[in-house]
Amino acid sequence: MDGEYIKELTNEEKIVFLKIFCRMIKADGNIDTEEVKFLKEIAKHFGVDGDAVVGIIKMADSIDCVAEARKIADRKHALQLIKELCVLANIDEDLHDNELDIIVDCADAMGIEEEKVILINRWVLDSQIVAQTGKIILEEN
Repeated sequence: MDGEYIKELTNEEKIVFLKIFCRMIKADGNIDTEEVKFLKEIAKHFGVDGDAVVGIIKMADSIDCVAEARKIADRKHALQLIKELCVLANIDEDLHDNELDIIVDCADAMGIEEEKVILINRWVLDSQIVAQTGKIILEEN
């Protein structure tokens, strides 16, 4: 995870990101260990207290992703949110329709074009392939 953008996020934006991530994790009905690991890692990078994250997870089913996404006014922050959602959605190697719906709905709420979402997701997938190839080459698997 490239965390440079995190320095620019407000505390409210960090909470918005985490809320949407929690909703995304529960979207496919299956909470994968890699998804939980992602959430814990990003919460740590955001400097958000563990108790706050637990509270967000408990209320994940009632989170309105579109309303939360509308709180992100900065386009660069919105693009980062879409990127992180694509990473999270693809982390278990199974992009579920409900996860895709959340990404598309959030992008729409923030004024991010569908073509841009497709490009971001392709870049995320390509990055994962390159990282996996590197592990194979370096015999890290």
